[in-house]
Amino acid sequence: MISDVPTVAIEHVYMWNNSSIVHDEVLAHRLGLVPLDADPRFFEDFMGEDDDPSDLNTVVFRLSVSCSSKKEDEKKAKKKKGKEEKKESTTTASSSTSKRKNQEENAQEESILGNLQNDKTAHEASESYRASAAAASIDIPGRPKTKHVYSRDLEWAPQGDQASKFNDSYDPNSENNGVVIAPAIKPIHDDILLAKLRPGQAIELEAHARRGTGRDHAKFSPVATASYRLMPHVQIIKPVYDELADELVNLYEPGVFTIEKCTSEKDKPHDRKAVVSNPYACTMSRNYMRNATLKDSIYIGRIPNHFIFSIESVGGGNLSPGVILAEALRVLKEKCMRVVRLADESLEADGLME
Repeated sequence: MISDVPTVAIEHVYMWNNSSIVHDEVLAHRLGLVPLDADPRFFEDFMGEDDDPSDLNTVVFRLSVSCSSKKEDEKKAKKKKGKEEKKESTTTASSSTSKRKNQEENAQEESILGNLQNDKTAHEASESYRASAAAASIDIPGRPKTKHVYSRDLEWAPQGDQASKFNDSYDPNSENNGVVIAPAIKPIHDDILLAKLRPGQAIELEAHARRGTGRDHAKFSPVATASYRLMPHVQIIKPVYDELADELVNLYEPGVFTIEKCTSEKDKPHDRKAVVSNPYACTMSRNYMRNATLKDSIYIGRIPNHFIFSIESVGGGNLSPGVILAEALRVLKEKCMRVVRLADESLEADGLME
């Protein structure tokens, strides 16, 4: 899973212009580490370095950002405001009043609580949060303007028929919508900081992403961590009662056992006893063996054919932990078949095959 399950990541970066303080190779490295939402199962591997890029093996992103001065921003904002005021002045007061009335009536019908003031306040708070979260620059009094370049500034440039195969109309519950097989390709997280620009600085580049495995570079690994363990088998050999049961439940193996009231005749005169409730929570610590009585009363082992996999997926290309595990098993199966084939060829070469 860590080294052999393929994903898609940026491999080649072509710099057209980079006047930021971030060196070309450092910026290229940061771009390569941005996880992409591109399903690797729909792309092909490069057969060699001489293989030409195509829509079947390459995903193209473009980045073109620049930082203008505060005066230029003020001029643009003033010009935009003038256009909006001119456009608003062309509407009559009567039409705006009737339109507002219709909007209020529609909003009243759509409102959950029927309170327009609460709806308006909630809408303004939501818009304010989105505006602050999506802000591309930070303006601090007394400091030059700084523009932040985020992963959301990467624009996917579809090649060939990629636009028809990958777009936002994808619905996993439908029959692929004709030719659509996956969502539009984009960075998984849109708030990854790539660089900072000052007025007059700019970045213009083209990035090519391809399939690869963690064996080549960690950026291709679909998981942060992946491990497995055998399912614990917990068994009470001798009944554990009262205070000793309390110690077992709360001190020695928390989460594995629970306390039950003694109801049968054979449990009298005891008041309570310990029973197995959740063997999955057992960490195989065997702390209970420090108590001589519990050591002879409890057995903890492992089920040899029951595996528990813990997979921390980075989310690349719609690869859920279940899909990553299935892909890892497919890779393992291919390796086993390759070994069998090589063994058969070796036996055939030595004349040992019947």
